[in-house]
Amino acid sequence: SSPKRITRKDIRRPDQFVALTGKIVHLASAYRTQSIVCLALLLAVLLGLWGWDSYRQRQNRLAAREYSRAMSLYRSGKYTEAIDAFVQVKRYNSSSYSSFSLLYQANSYIAAGDSAKATEAVQELLQRERKDTFLRQIALLTLGSFQEKAGRCKEAVSNFAAAESIAGPFKDEALLAKARCSIQNQDFKEGLNAYRQYLTAFPASERANEITLRVQEIEGKIAAGAGK
Repeated sequence: SSPKRITRKDIRRPDQFVALTGKIVHLASAYRTQSIVCLALLLAVLLGLWGWDSYRQRQNRLAAREYSRAMSLYRSGKYTEAIDAFVQVKRYNSSSYSSFSLLYQANSYIAAGDSAKATEAVQELLQRERKDTFLRQIALLTLGSFQEKAGRCKEAVSNFAAAESIAGPFKDEALLAKARCSIQNQDFKEGLNAYRQYLTAFPASERANEITLRVQEIEGKIAAGAGK
């Protein structure tokens, strides 16, 4: 058979190899551009994180310095000056010292005789500490103690109960406070239950014998009331 005749149209048609190579180069260029964009975005994120971390570290350093000064005033009994100093610490919102400053600000207000301002400070702390942290537990106990001292044990009991429900280091104090305020509210059954919970949870406590006697006393009152 005679060989296939090559026409001018065939000559003008792009070689398949050249065409394929061109496509590969085009794809490589496209993906290279995407890689550069992704790298740039990643770099921007890393720089942002580094910047935020540097900012937080600086905030912590400044807050720590202010907090140290405020605590020095507090321990010296200069409560009015301490309150102002703790307010300065509170400005550093990204620092953990900010929340602690609210707690000591509240204690400073109490020492200065302003229970209303003290309550406001603790409530602000509770607004910040939404999770069940030990700081929230302390805040609940502090608010409850303010209410108990003001003769508002019905309100205090709920805060003591909330503090007791948090698995923190002050569970024992919360249980005792809950029991104490329940008794003051004449709710002997609730008080008895709280004292029994304490003995079950902390059998080796130094106060175990004292609480056992209280339990027996309350049981006697309840039995005497039932016999009437």
